[in-house]
Amino acid sequence: MPAGTASSAEDAVPGYPAAVDCDHDPDGEGLSAGTPDQGTWVRLCHRVDPWNDGSIDVCAQIAAPGLTATLHGVTLSVMGGTDLVPFLDGLATDFTGWDGTRTWTTLDGDLRIDAVFGSGGHVSLTWTLTPWRHQDGTWSASTTVVLEAGEQLSRLAADAHGFLS
Repeated sequence: MPAGTASSAEDAVPGYPAAVDCDHDPDGEGLSAGTPDQGTWVRLCHRVDPWNDGSIDVCAQIAAPGLTATLHGVTLSVMGGTDLVPFLDGLATDFTGWDGTRTWTTLDGDLRIDAVFGSGGHVSLTWTLTPWRHQDGTWSASTTVVLEAGEQLSRLAADAHGFLS
């Protein structure tokens, strides 16, 4: 494994498809945000329903200068329900701002997104991967992408609808 890469592939969930290729492919289907040319990006890709019950699992990738982390089998929804899309919709709807931090997390805590409205109409989204199989704190990785609260955040919400619905 390359230096600066964290992965939980060795901790695959029994019954979950182990052979999932997660090479960053900017042209492949997925949900992406950030500035890849500056080395800071997030990507949800390889959407699957591993249990054939309407659940949504993805591979989550984050990057920052000197860091790349990938986590396979991140469960975004169980049996057809997801609240990531409404979370992103809510951020886009409130493009004029809010106080404090808004947080969304997966049921098992593999992925957390903290949204903070900042100056100049920008939103900082901190994406944190912490594999539930490692709740002892074996590893965790975060990166922050900054989006314009209007068009860029609305585009991310619309892309989430397309990828996750």
